[in-house]
Amino acid sequence: MRNQNKALYGLLATTLLVAGFSLALADVIFTYTGYVNVSVTSPPITFSLGPNNAVNGFVSTAVYPTGFTVNVAVTNAAEIYYYEPLELTVSTNGYLYINNETVRGSDLIENMYAEVATANGAGVESIQLIASGNNVPYPSTGYTLSPGTYYISLWIEPLTPLTSGSETISVSFGYNVVSSSISVPTP
Repeated sequence: MRNQNKALYGLLATTLLVAGFSLALADVIFTYTGYVNVSVTSPPITFSLGPNNAVNGFVSTAVYPTGFTVNVAVTNAAEIYYYEPLELTVSTNGYLYINNETVRGSDLIENMYAEVATANGAGVESIQLIASGNNVPYPSTGYTLSPGTYYISLWIEPLTPLTSGSETISVSFGYNVVSSSISVPTP
């Protein structure tokens, strides 16, 4: 019976090839089913407007559920310090880090830091965003934050003399609630 099936298959394949058709064998595919249950929970950190979120012509701040925008003006000064335009509320222990950063536009900034401190100014973490006009390599560990309210200030050293232009620094913060190690890349 087996030899008859082989002969029949050979005859069928030959007939199909002669007739201008080809016969392809099917792949073997295994499928598995899994489920991912999704629910809404409160975020471990949230950004909100800081006490100094707007000064006409110098700083304006907007916050969104997924981040923030801070617009600042720079002048021909040695240093410019924007004190607490952002508030950061932490509800879960974790580690704040820089996930990604891009700089676009004119070269206006020599050095720039984001300083994260508690309401009484304790526990300042200075996160350098720009060094010598370039992005800074990201640290390999995050900055430890415990539940509470923090304020983010911006310390800027402009490239002087300034005449005109604009620059955008896009910073993606990550918050790891498990480990201070920044070994897991995010998309």
